[in-house]
Amino acid sequence: MKLKLVVASMSALAIVSCPVLAAHHAKSKHHHKMMKHTVHHEVVTQDYKDMGVMKDEAVCSISQNTMLMTEMNQNVGRSVPNPCMSADWFKRIQVAGGMNIDGGKWGNRNMGYQGENYRRIGLNDVYLNVAADVNEWTKAFVSVSFGTPTTLADNNGLGYGRTVDAGEYSAAYSNNIQSSISNRVEMEQAYITISNFDVSPFFVQLGKSFQDFGRYEIHPVTRSMTQVMSETLNTSAKLGFIIPMGLHGDVYVFDNASGKVGQASPTTNYGVSLGYDQVNDQLGFDLGVGYLYNLYGVNDIAYSVNNFTNNGNYNNRVGGLALYADVNSGPFTVSGRYTTALQRFNILDLPRYAHGTTTSTTGAKPWTAGIKAGYSFNDMFGMGYSRKQNVFVGYEASGEAAGLNLPNSRWSVGYNVDVLKNTNLGIQWDHDIAYSTAKGGTGSNSNLVSLRAAVQFG
Repeated sequence: MKLKLVVASMSALAIVSCPVLAAHHAKSKHHHKMMKHTVHHEVVTQDYKDMGVMKDEAVCSISQNTMLMTEMNQNVGRSVPNPCMSADWFKRIQVAGGMNIDGGKWGNRNMGYQGENYRRIGLNDVYLNVAADVNEWTKAFVSVSFGTPTTLADNNGLGYGRTVDAGEYSAAYSNNIQSSISNRVEMEQAYITISNFDVSPFFVQLGKSFQDFGRYEIHPVTRSMTQVMSETLNTSAKLGFIIPMGLHGDVYVFDNASGKVGQASPTTNYGVSLGYDQVNDQLGFDLGVGYLYNLYGVNDIAYSVNNFTNNGNYNNRVGGLALYADVNSGPFTVSGRYTTALQRFNILDLPRYAHGTTTSTTGAKPWTAGIKAGYSFNDMFGMGYSRKQNVFVGYEASGEAAGLNLPNSRWSVGYNVDVLKNTNLGIQWDHDIAYSTAKGGTGSNSNLVSLRAAVQFG
């Protein structure tokens, strides 16, 4: 009987058990947000006087001061670290990250191509990824990133008289279509996924993420030309499916960062993709196609159009198509990429011969394509150096893409090696062939040699 009085007193005094501060508590005149309070007990002995002698288990409580401080900081209803958190919370959290440091940069560092980093040495990307298994249906992912690759400020006045419309390494990193010149810590991705593939092949994803339009590597040494035309980082709502046999697809919707001329509110964009993957070390492959309703959703394209219009708005929508294919057999890999506009741009947004000596009479209809072959090995020529290594060679081409600050074609060769566990060193050579001056280029060839040191953890 005494225990019942104690429990009642604890409830009256609002001694709160975990979890802390749900959003639906009613306020009392003392401004206490009340939590459901539960005390577990077990009967040890029983007699005719006490009708049972009970043994209390440990009860977790949150102090009144902590509750009031949470209210004063406007954190009521949010997940707040507290002494009542489950002791195994960390089992549902996974943390990983890495760092990519690019240096060297010998050769032509004044071409102003979109996707190339001309910093002599800099942090291409320092990132921290956090994933959480909220429950069997809900998962969360957050990626925080910081980098100091080439921005517009580094390229101003470079090349052949360009002052405000040179390219930069990436406009997607900070949704930089307005040609911001700053590097900063960025919440690069943050989304939740609702799915349980043991029950259903469908999933819903909400938040900021790279959209399923094309295939590419995030923060490579040099971003491919197809990546420049397809990398789409936006806050979206996505509905998709993954079937165990390898078939997958999704449809997504988001607001463009750039607006349409004469329209006050942001324009809504959407895309759809379909792919088929067969994962196998001996012989694996994937095929996929993606459609984007409006290519102004691609961050680098919106950036380039802003360089022409200087107001971040566009005149007419242009659809886009992206194709990809990969095949691997043992140590060999081959990949192909293709991205194209499906209509011509408005001449006021992206002229066909941007910067060129030939006057444009129509808008551009840019396309890009690339093929890359790689070979992985642990020991070359029996030299006894047992480390995972990779060599690759690639070729890319484009058409009517001078206005996107891309070369007409590019050859790439690279090598990287895991010198230590989770520590990789690499070198890459890019040979760029510009468009002719009549078509908006410099008409000259250029070379860029880059070094990369990369570490990963988690």
